[in-house]
Amino acid sequence: MSNSLKPENAQANEENTHIDSTQSGTEEVNAQDKKEEKRELRRAPLGPDSLLWKWGSDNRLQLLRGYTGILQNMHPAIGQSLLDHSKFFDEPFARLQRSTPQIIESIYDDGDIGERIRDYHVTIKGTLQNGERYHSLHPETYYWAHATFVYRVIYAQELFGTPFTKEERDQIVREGVTWWDKYGMSERPAIDNYDDLIKYMDDMADTVLERNQTVDFALRTARVEPVKAPEGVPEAVWKVIWKPIMRSAIWLTVATLPQKYRDILDLKWTKRDQKRFDRIAKSVRFIMDHLPEDKRYMEPGRSLMIKNGMIEGKYKEPKKIQGYNAAQAKDSAATAESTDKPDSDDAVAARRAAGCPF
Repeated sequence: MSNSLKPENAQANEENTHIDSTQSGTEEVNAQDKKEEKRELRRAPLGPDSLLWKWGSDNRLQLLRGYTGILQNMHPAIGQSLLDHSKFFDEPFARLQRSTPQIIESIYDDGDIGERIRDYHVTIKGTLQNGERYHSLHPETYYWAHATFVYRVIYAQELFGTPFTKEERDQIVREGVTWWDKYGMSERPAIDNYDDLIKYMDDMADTVLERNQTVDFALRTARVEPVKAPEGVPEAVWKVIWKPIMRSAIWLTVATLPQKYRDILDLKWTKRDQKRFDRIAKSVRFIMDHLPEDKRYMEPGRSLMIKNGMIEGKYKEPKKIQGYNAAQAKDSAATAESTDKPDSDDAVAARRAAGCPF
């Protein structure tokens, strides 16, 4: 059985261990970590000279939002957590609008944003369809989401730009370890080279990832049932354009999924589809090569690159994220643990107001 899906008692013990360690601001330590000899993980620094700083806010990543979301949601615990705790089914665009800027900022930020993102997940826990317990702060579960973000930077250039060299891919993965450190999580699942990252993702596809209700909603239901409009789009306009927008977005998502994921999800893909996608990818490469440099990046990465002298352009102060009362969240988690009740409405509202993607 995968380490991401453990029997109830073992899972519950790890949840409690992590929540306690989060409260003290230290890294999670459990019996397995104590018995194993500490690994010497290779890290690469993050900063203006790093590859993640240069490519972590590239606009081509926007084209892989669906890809990343589907890979994450194929994990049983993440898919179930969206069912149990999220407004994803009511407002999928709002979830992306809340989460994407924070994920990008966490690459560049030297403050506590990584820990704040982690603490959004303190109370995200429950029971899987097979009766096993899950917690989104289980290191292996949390790392899967992180790994998809690291790999997305590499994959975007493979599909829509100039592929990185083997040395550059290794460097990005090692910078990804430094990025992972910002969350204050156990380093147990972390990977420090590209070959092992690819093996890990293949193993996840073979042993853990699944087709589930959350993925079916994103790839199938959203094609035929309207969802809430993105922020800033009038409802009257959305009623006219939602169907072609959603169908195009879902088609692009399927286009960017490797065939093994399409097979798991029972998604049809034809040679005609592939030729169409190849033309689109070629056009994206051409357009990006001819854009002004500062137009190639999304916020807040663009402004943070300008601030650090990496590119020319007009600086825009990143939007301040409302502080999240993590201590209150942990109190809510303790109450939920003892009473087996879900988060209170106030706790959910506070988490969402702070920008939590759930």
